[in-house]
Amino acid sequence: MTTLTVDYRRTIRSEFTKIRSVRSTYWSLFLLVLAAVTWCVAYCLATVHQWPTMSTMDKSSFDGTQDSVIGLALLGQLIIVVFGALMITSEYGTGMIRTSLTVMPRRRVLYWSKLAVFAGVSLALSLVTSFGTFFLGKALLAPTHVTMSLSNPAELRSVLVTALYVEVCGLLAYAIGAIVRSTAGGLTIAYGVLALLPQLIKALPGSLGHALVRWVPGGDALSVMTTTNGSNPPHMFSAWGELAVFAGYAVILLTYGAVQFSRRDA
Repeated sequence: MTTLTVDYRRTIRSEFTKIRSVRSTYWSLFLLVLAAVTWCVAYCLATVHQWPTMSTMDKSSFDGTQDSVIGLALLGQLIIVVFGALMITSEYGTGMIRTSLTVMPRRRVLYWSKLAVFAGVSLALSLVTSFGTFFLGKALLAPTHVTMSLSNPAELRSVLVTALYVEVCGLLAYAIGAIVRSTAGGLTIAYGVLALLPQLIKALPGSLGHALVRWVPGGDALSVMTTTNGSNPPHMFSAWGELAVFAGYAVILLTYGAVQFSRRDA
């Protein structure tokens, strides 16, 4: 076993211990689950209440899977960025980054180990929450007799892409935090990209807005990634295509963040 491999194993173990000892970790994860479940319950119960008075067209176009999981995409993206940014900026705020670098002077080992721990924990929770809200929504919508099954490729894709999208949002926040080294700055930029930028793009003239909106995280892409009826607007990529675009941004920023983390003083 090489020295580098040993360093990664030890650092990952250390970072996992750190993440378990910080109270903000549990609050972030709890709020993510709470927000997704609350949205699912509210929307599904409202649908059951309104179902008898809904038109035949509305009933036929109703997407139970999307209504069940989209809360995770809409609210989860805003919560996971806090977790992602704090994963690296909190140590800059307290000065603990110097101690961490003293223990592990190989900066890239520390950077990627922190990322590995964050990615593993957040992905596991996102997947569990996405599948959980799907089954919760299915149970709540039972009175409507809406068919929901993971054997349907479109519905399985919706559940998976939703979880992966939330994960990518967290990775973006981690990368931004590494670049700006400030919790406030990292969160401001992340929220601006995910919440504000899509609205600014939608305000542009039709053709220009349509040309750019497919390249913007969040916004109209969320409905494309969570829908199961295949009615994507012609100016948008497919669900997997939109996710690939955002994942590409994450890879670029994470790489740049690694370079900056390695070169700058703590």
